[in-house]
Amino acid sequence: MYAWLAVALLAVLACVIVMVGLFVAAWRRTLAQVEASGLRYRMRCETCGYEFDLSPREFARSKFRRSRSTTRTRVKGVALVNEPHYHYVAKRFDCPACGERTWCENLNANEARDVVNPIALRNFGAALAVLVVIGFVLRAVLA
Repeated sequence: MYAWLAVALLAVLACVIVMVGLFVAAWRRTLAQVEASGLRYRMRCETCGYEFDLSPREFARSKFRRSRSTTRTRVKGVALVNEPHYHYVAKRFDCPACGERTWCENLNANEARDVVNPIALRNFGAALAVLVVIGFVLRAVLA
């Protein structure tokens, strides 16, 4: 009886490891495709006003973020889609001009969202589809 429980727990652990691996791979694939698209994030230092560009990889490094947005609901095909419209987005970066670690405003947040969303949906949707297939296979095997 305990052998069956051990096998089930190992299967769940393997699924969690595969899930994390799939989503990390999807994140890396998304970042590589966004960089290949030529997107540059236009930033402005809120301390000195200096404007500079960041690559998607540099932009993703900063964890602190603040934003103001409104959500627009629109019809896309047969679905209602909620999209945020950003009025203000800022992240903490080291300013190349003044050298301070300060809030820098993202000047092209909505354009960046329009480039990143289709790529991210495609990559993370594929990872989710693989997880659903694995779930059905495990359900069939363990049932």
